[in-house]
Amino acid sequence: MSTGTRPAPVVPAGPVAGPPLRRVPRAVVVILTTAAVLLVATVAVATVLAPHPAVGPGSRVVVVGDSYSSGTVQGGLGGSNWTALLADRRGWALTDTAIPGTGYLRARPYAGSFVAAQLDGALALRPELVVVQGSLNDGDLPPALVGAAAATLYADVHARVPGARLVVIGPAWPGDVPPAGLVAVRDAVGEAARAAGAVWIDPMTEGWFAGPQGAALIGADALHPTDAGHRLMADRTADGLTRAGL
Repeated sequence: MSTGTRPAPVVPAGPVAGPPLRRVPRAVVVILTTAAVLLVATVAVATVLAPHPAVGPGSRVVVVGDSYSSGTVQGGLGGSNWTALLADRRGWALTDTAIPGTGYLRARPYAGSFVAAQLDGALALRPELVVVQGSLNDGDLPPALVGAAAATLYADVHARVPGARLVVIGPAWPGDVPPAGLVAVRDAVGEAARAAGAVWIDPMTEGWFAGPQGAALIGADALHPTDAGHRLMADRTADGLTRAGL
């Protein structure tokens, strides 16, 4: 009988033991989470406050708005519109997408709200300047909802064309004392505009169409500007842009 060396027994394979896991202290988790949140916030703020190109001759400019920017039979059709007048002065390549009767929330059977009916086409042009005007048509709607819709629109502009400047023109009132509901809507839109880092122009506070002189710039429908009224809108908007360094 052979007395050779017997083979060593085979030990079944199993998990390989390693060094014990160390729990990350809760304080470190909190610090890391806070740092991540601050980083996201910093990126968002940097996007809004990043350097913007000058809005000079040849710049692509889009206007989203209502009948005060589209013009009506009372005035402001074609080259008489305030948007066309201002673009001609500045040498801009203008696209005016404004649709009468629309607003941040207000829609009409023939057109949706600013976002639904105008924004996609306007931003697809990759503008250097986005002007949002309005909205008198939202004056009877809940201010908080209008303000939220405005904030969403402005955020969309910053996200989709982060290099563009944003100018917001609040609703204008064709008279001396605007309704309280419209004032509240104006305030909500203005708050959203300032929070978004936009240039805010407030026709109601500035009294564009207040007093006898302002009333003379409103058409026979007692609502919409005449050609002379559109010239005033171009002048006052130009003043606001100049104050903002644009």
